[in-house]
Amino acid sequence: MSALTTTQQHPRTRLIATSALLLVCIFWGATFLWMKEGTDALQSIYGDHRPAAVGAFFLFWRFAIAAVLMPVLVPRSVRRLDRHAIKWGFLLSLPFSLGFLLQIFGLAQADVLPSQSAFLTSLYVVATPLISALVLRRVPARGVLVGVLLATIGAAFMKGVPHGGLSLGAWATIGCAVVFGAHIVMTDVGTKRADPLAITLVMFVCATAFCGAAVLLAPGGIALFDASPLAAALSDFTFWRTLLLCATLATVVAVSVLNRWQKELSPSRAAIVYTAEPVFAALISIVAGRDVLDGWLVFGAAMILAANLSAEFLRRRPAPAEKK
Repeated sequence: MSALTTTQQHPRTRLIATSALLLVCIFWGATFLWMKEGTDALQSIYGDHRPAAVGAFFLFWRFAIAAVLMPVLVPRSVRRLDRHAIKWGFLLSLPFSLGFLLQIFGLAQADVLPSQSAFLTSLYVVATPLISALVLRRVPARGVLVGVLLATIGAAFMKGVPHGGLSLGAWATIGCAVVFGAHIVMTDVGTKRADPLAITLVMFVCATAFCGAAVLLAPGGIALFDASPLAAALSDFTFWRTLLLCATLATVVAVSVLNRWQKELSPSRAAIVYTAEPVFAALISIVAGRDVLDGWLVFGAAMILAANLSAEFLRRRPAPAEKK
């Protein structure tokens, strides 16, 4: 680890890290549409009365494929395995798996659209600096705090003035945002203590096991492995298309990039960058014909852009040197 702190690093390093995480946001923005399409395909086979099992079933296959592909696409992930990578990969897989299980459970509900799920998930921008301050005893910089406020407003109002109560799916998605906030903080710690790509491989293996266990424990989950419906699911084109896109671009590529470059930014700064994810999710949803561009969407996107600029340019100035 460099002796320089995150805030002292060269601007070019921060720029590369920010650009890399924005690429992650593009892939993750697309997954809201892919996971919705994938779980809809599964529910057309298994029925819509067991969303928890169906969501965990999709994630089980997603992470199983990612765990197989990771050593092939990124051989270094195997070569760099050691006890530290195994330890941190396991620890990071806990919030990683729980966050995705809560998120896909929300997406499996009929009243949660991909864009809404993306906006609610982006609330981890609020959770991250608070968790970081509590656990790591780091006070976020002024620009980050301003960014948190702007990003929260942008995420909340991107679909119009909030009104009405929140559904079970919405609350599950908010829960995933809190868990992902913890994951961002833990990633900042773990990837500075072990090889990020080796950690990623261990995360995928553990996530496969956790999601498989979630399928079996969920109501009606065991029935998902019955021969006839399982054969129908594994021969469904939409299921495989969305599954492979999620497993490759949004899992192997995105998480590898995240674990490599997030450590170059502070957890709070990284969370601000990640608020671009719902913008990309909305744009992809519009292109796919599932959403409509309106003034609120433009307003929310502008607020999130302002949040990123705030975190970048309103940095805390170093204290003046003491006169002797």
